[in-house]
Amino acid sequence: MWVRPAAAGDGRAITDLVAADRLPVLAARRPTAPGGAPRGTVLVAYDGSGQVVGAMALHRRTDPGRLAGGVTWLHCRESPAAAAVLVQAALERSSGLSDVTAFGRPSPWPPHLPGVPLQNRPVTTEAFTNVGFRTRDQWLLLHRPHPRPAGPPPGGQDPSGHPVHWITPDGGLHAGRETHRPAVEAVPAGLWRFRIGRSLELLDRSAGCEALATVDLLAPDASPRCAMLAAAGFEETDLLRSLVLA
Repeated sequence: MWVRPAAAGDGRAITDLVAADRLPVLAARRPTAPGGAPRGTVLVAYDGSGQVVGAMALHRRTDPGRLAGGVTWLHCRESPAAAAVLVQAALERSSGLSDVTAFGRPSPWPPHLPGVPLQNRPVTTEAFTNVGFRTRDQWLLLHRPHPRPAGPPPGGQDPSGHPVHWITPDGGLHAGRETHRPAVEAVPAGLWRFRIGRSLELLDRSAGCEALATVDLLAPDASPRCAMLAAAGFEETDLLRSLVLA
């Protein structure tokens, strides 16, 4: 198995890899390729027949006095060999970086969640931890399905075709790249209950569309946030983790 830069003809293979790694709650929704030029460096792993069996995006960022970077996303159908060769390629390209992280940035595919799902992607997680990566951030992922009314949907529309909304850890509501915030000029960070409450109201106004929510488990108010979302019909589905090279 080898690694090379992604070519223009690899788009379908990469999208297939992403679809195969989708969370079960999103499995019925095929991801679409992100618009515009790809951000950072995209590498693919391929086997002896030339088939693309894994793909990974790398990024770099210059901060005052520091050069940081790492893995934005990685997909490989949970193949141990593909995951290992891609992680090794990431390490080889991380020489000289002050900080090396993985999965800390939102994915380019809707609903743009950051983190690698611990339960759904154990092989990928292990490939990173085997070479020294450790947990940096951890979010609980919750899901509320679309309430399907009895009978056919109005106008022949399929609710599963609507975008999945996402309540972020700050309580804001996202639909694709669009962000919905509480309709006030300034909301102190401590008023998370107000933010989440407003986001839930916006969801209800959108005909109760399907939604995900993430809660920062390292935050001191993680438990009441989870309780508020559970009372609104959200159920725990996985843990999302960002990683840092120790």
